[in-house]
Amino acid sequence: MVIPTPGVIGILIGSACALAIIVSGILILIDRLAGRLALRLERRKQRRAPKRKQGVHAHSGIARKI
Repeated sequence: MVIPTPGVIGILIGSACALAIIVSGILILIDRLAGRLALRLERRKQRRAPKRKQGVHAHSGIARKI
């Protein structure tokens, strides 16, 4: 019985597909990590953002920012 072997074109196609699968997997991981990092940075910005307080001048009725 003869074992069929892939030709050069078959090996090229198979290696290209394997490379595409590996690269897409790496890109998905990078995308997920970047998304998590962006969420963490956004949360830090919200925590550090100074809250603006409003003070009211006595008897004037005009609010001013402090």
